[in-house]
Amino acid sequence: MEKYVTVHTSLEPERLTYKIKDDTFAEDILIKCCRELKIGPICRHVFALRIRNGEEFISPGVVLALSQTTEFELRIRFKLPAGKSFRKLDLNAYNYYFHQVRNDIIDNRISDISYDKYKDELVGLAVTDMYRVIVETGNNREVIENDYKTFIPKEIKKRHYFRVKKLIRNSLTTLINCNYNSERVRSAYLSNFEDMAPNYLCEQYEALIDDAGKNERRVILIVDPYHRDQPGLRCCYDGKSEYHHLCSIEELCFISVNMKSFDAEISRKSGIPIYLRFETEKSFLSFMGLLDGYYRLMVIWTFNLCNNFQTPSLQSLNAIKCHGPVGGEFSYAKLSEKRNNEEGCFILRESETAYDTYYMDVCTNKSSKPTSYKIEMKGPEDYIFDGGMSYPSIKQLIASLRQPDSSIALKECLPPSEYDDSPLLLCKTVDESVDVFGFNISGSVRDMNLNQPNCINTKQLQVYKGRKKEGHRKMTVVYRGVYKYQKNKKMDVALKVLKPEHNSHLPEFLELAGKWAFIHPSAIVKLLGVTMYSPVSMVTEYFPLGTLDQYLRKNIDALQVVDLVEASTCLATAVWHLKEGGIVHGNIRCRKLLVAAHTPSTFCVRLSDPGLPSLPYSSADIPWIPVECYGNVKNARKLPESDMWAMGTTLWEIFSYGSSPPTDNPEEMITFYRKGKRLPMPGGCLNTIYDIMLSCWNVDVHHRKKAQEAVRDINRIWYQVFNSRRVNSYAPVQNHYASLNIDNTEASMSNGSLSVTENLTSLLSMSEASSRVDWMGGVLVNQSNGWGEENQLLINDSRASSSSQLEINSIDVTSILSQLDSRAAPNSEDSVTRLQLEELLELNGKYNVVLNGKIGQGNYGEVYRGTMAPFNDCDRGKGDGQLVAVKKLISTDFTADIHRDFMREITIMQCLKHPNIVEIKGVISEGHEISLVMEYVKHGSLESYLKHYRDILDPYNHLLKFALDIAQGMKYLGERNIVHRDLAARNILVANEFQVKISDFGLAQTIGNNDYYIIKTRRYLPIKWYAPESLRNGKYSTRTDVWSYGVTLFEMFSLGEEPRLRFGCDGAGSDQPGEILWALDQGVRLPCPDPCPKHIYAQLMHPCWKSDPHDRPTFDAICRTILQLRSRDGNNCDLIQFSSGTGSA
Repeated sequence: MEKYVTVHTSLEPERLTYKIKDDTFAEDILIKCCRELKIGPICRHVFALRIRNGEEFISPGVVLALSQTTEFELRIRFKLPAGKSFRKLDLNAYNYYFHQVRNDIIDNRISDISYDKYKDELVGLAVTDMYRVIVETGNNREVIENDYKTFIPKEIKKRHYFRVKKLIRNSLTTLINCNYNSERVRSAYLSNFEDMAPNYLCEQYEALIDDAGKNERRVILIVDPYHRDQPGLRCCYDGKSEYHHLCSIEELCFISVNMKSFDAEISRKSGIPIYLRFETEKSFLSFMGLLDGYYRLMVIWTFNLCNNFQTPSLQSLNAIKCHGPVGGEFSYAKLSEKRNNEEGCFILRESETAYDTYYMDVCTNKSSKPTSYKIEMKGPEDYIFDGGMSYPSIKQLIASLRQPDSSIALKECLPPSEYDDSPLLLCKTVDESVDVFGFNISGSVRDMNLNQPNCINTKQLQVYKGRKKEGHRKMTVVYRGVYKYQKNKKMDVALKVLKPEHNSHLPEFLELAGKWAFIHPSAIVKLLGVTMYSPVSMVTEYFPLGTLDQYLRKNIDALQVVDLVEASTCLATAVWHLKEGGIVHGNIRCRKLLVAAHTPSTFCVRLSDPGLPSLPYSSADIPWIPVECYGNVKNARKLPESDMWAMGTTLWEIFSYGSSPPTDNPEEMITFYRKGKRLPMPGGCLNTIYDIMLSCWNVDVHHRKKAQEAVRDINRIWYQVFNSRRVNSYAPVQNHYASLNIDNTEASMSNGSLSVTENLTSLLSMSEASSRVDWMGGVLVNQSNGWGEENQLLINDSRASSSSQLEINSIDVTSILSQLDSRAAPNSEDSVTRLQLEELLELNGKYNVVLNGKIGQGNYGEVYRGTMAPFNDCDRGKGDGQLVAVKKLISTDFTADIHRDFMREITIMQCLKHPNIVEIKGVISEGHEISLVMEYVKHGSLESYLKHYRDILDPYNHLLKFALDIAQGMKYLGERNIVHRDLAARNILVANEFQVKISDFGLAQTIGNNDYYIIKTRRYLPIKWYAPESLRNGKYSTRTDVWSYGVTLFEMFSLGEEPRLRFGCDGAGSDQPGEILWALDQGVRLPCPDPCPKHIYAQLMHPCWKSDPHDRPTFDAICRTILQLRSRDGNNCDLIQFSSGTGSA
């Protein structure tokens, strides 16, 4: 029997009907609706399907064939923050938002707007809407006026609001006389509406909340990410009026759920979890989808908060390492910043303008910018590459391009990253809250109120000299001690002391203390302070139960599987906190975990510091070292992916009750891992936990389990199966996992590309194998995202962090073992130094400038993005600091000529102040390096901007405005006797869609009384932009800049085409200066570009190329010409506001 769903929209057509299959997700229908309504791939993510005539939304991963609901409404669900507008993002989404608001007002569906309070304003909105319809449709006023009842809210009609028709007639007359256009009317309508209903799109739910484990209380939950005082999630207890803040969206960590009882455990970055229970499945699913959606649109676009609520499209993208519709500008910048445009590096991304379309941005040695190739999906197994060959899948397409005879060299694919500041974070606020993990610690430490470590006087310490333990490498010794931190207050501590005979390691010991000093999460052993003499030591919390490996071995009979799962959650949380802090541990082992508490209701462990980073690994460390580091094992201390591999092996230790993999045959162990084998499942281990271990051991680092994913997935197991061992009225505790009465609980949610049945029995199923297995037999892992033949093609094969199987197997075993056996001196480039290196510059004795990454290169210098802030500005939480661009002289090319040119550029720019010229902030000279600090111009070069936005750039609204900005800037330069000599689209920066600025004065010169300048040296020059007299005699003036300006206009109106003269037998032209000069003397000029209006070419562009320099227009004349051309098209008006007091009209 065929199945259909109907979606009601706020636009024409008002009903869309689609046939569904057994595997059709809600997201599939959502995409079809957005495609049909011409809503783009970016803004479709703020839409959702709401159950018809209800308040609940359906999650993207719901399989519709299993749902009882067949009628939905297409709604904009997720609210944009202040400063962001649908109008700028997607005009069709903006139009939908307008009509959704309009319909909600007419249908009285907005709780903020009451008839008694806003009756006049509601009539005013109705009049505004009537005027809009008159303007947009051209209908007769009388027709619309007589139909006024279709424009006013139902509540007004129901209450027979007297005089309404007369008010409408008078107000409509006033509006018509104002002659406003449609767009201004819409803008004013929405502005007035948002003043009346600031809480529009906020959602409200009823639930039960666990009140500190005592009882459950009924609450009203409000989700409002932008609330001024309580952003995110807040609640109000039943019968009360006061709201309590629970957490912001940014503070969410993960959510674990029970699909049968509609229970949810919401874990936050700080504080205890929030425990909720919902009474209906619809409200439960709707609430989860809301939090997950906002998290993806505000924090990490690539992460689902709950493993039960996976987004199908996100899983599909992750499988092929494809970005969402991030746009070429973001992709190009990422390739430049992360890989310096290294040949063969590429990014795969969805198109931001068309569905079923992808782009592959590839770095080549033929251009300083990546080349973009279009991939169109014509069918399920039909992908057309750049208009040519068809491939059955994108993976096979990439495989084909990797062949030796391919014209495109593909090496490393840069996948989406959780660190991406993605343009898809549509709901991210500009001044977002920068949350630091909470310091949740009990007992004496809380009394001390220590948020930062102290320098501790040794007189405050007492040591039990008989209670000590040597470190793993015998270089440190740990004592138990007592710290008298206040009068009549003391606490037990541990002192980690560097042995005197190893004082050569004192600098790195202090570095270790510095790295560990400001890590506060409760899952990590806290450093309380340091002593600086007699002895030098780290003072930390003390845990008398000792290390986890020893505790597991000694107490195997007293421990339950639930204890091991809880210990695993502590480990995963600690690793995630370190990752969020940008710290690589490099030595995660079971012996590095300390048992903080073991009671009938909890088993808590904490991760301790990694030890001295310069100490080489031994052969016993092989199971914790990822295979991609075999070429250089030191990378295991530097790469965050290495910590996840080590975490997998540490989980194996935990579920092996403290046993470690055999280490008596290093050669055999290396061969074991290089063949793709992995440690077998420990006896009694949960299958789901072992799956997490295997994911941690994935050879492809980009598909290796992420730290936050591990926290989410392990907590999900702990919560769903063992109910977190919490005692409350709706989560009864069982004495042991084996005694649980388990039912099969099904949920129609997606997991991967299939509908999955959530089976608690499978969660609890365990390996029946003995823990004494012959581990060298191992498990040959067929990792679908790792060693698989097709997926292997997506693996980064150019960096140590993700080596291919061929590279790993080619490394000689002896070479690997020699690294492990080495006792070399400490390496100065250890992980601590590497993490601390963030270049800092001092500007004018007032500002610090921090360099954030290379973004480009000028004539004589590399250009970096940076942040400039005053010395006394220490409030990092407010996100203060001005973005700047820093141009540094390349030290390898530091010749006298280059130094002179660079200083000339600085001298010229320092005297310039114009809105269309990049502003210089100052000059920094440190040693042999000279840096020019300039304003940061967001959208980069005009050359790239033209290519990225060619489909939306208009000759009059955009290009002529750009041309005017450049001409005004050049006029300003001419008035100051400055010749730019390198005017081209590549040296124009785009501030916004209506403003550009001139940059790169590396070739600029000042001219004297002769009105021109003649170069004395020959060097690389942009000859295609040069006038004949410059090519012939090396002569430059403001009139040669006019010629270059004309060539820049050609680039603009051709939307990025290379300015190549057409001459010769085949019309191909030449790159030789002599041949170009000959052609120019013959009268050859660049043709009128196809997108360029003919009159603009004739009146503006072509006159710039007069042979006689004196016949060329001045920049002042060019400005007047542009203003005349622009006056022919449209007019510019200010936004309007309508008075809310229409009742007085």
